Amino acid sequence: MSLDDTLEEHQIAGVSLRNGMYKRVRLVTSAFANERCCALGRWIHQDGARWDDAPELLQLKLAHASFHAIALAIAIAITQKRLAEAAVMLEPDALFENAARMLAHAVSRFENRLVTGAPPTTVPHGQIH
Repeated sequence: MSLDDTLEEHQIAGVSLRNGMYKRVRLVTSAFANERCCALGRWIHQDGARWDDAPELLQLKLAHASFHAIALAIAIAITQKRLAEAAVMLEPDALFENAARMLAHAVSRFENRLVTGAPPTTVPHGQIH
């Protein structure tokens, strides 16, 4: 699986949210509600298990879950016609864009780990790396 392709899938989510707000198209909030609905989420929860102790995978899991939570909050705001609230979250350098950047950074960090071939490092429980 190419992690770059998964980022494109998440960028499309941003287009979908903006279209939902400006063109009043119907959003399917379930597409944002479950982080396992996208290719990256499925990979994280199925094939990513062998990297469970890697801090890079933990960062990727957190960034991915955050992205979906923020996208869902925006989708709900749009479907409830709270467009001003949704617009604020979709502004440049605001919540959605920052979540997308954080996800792209986490994907890049994890890909670097895969490319270097370094074995997963373990972090003692209760410590942040």
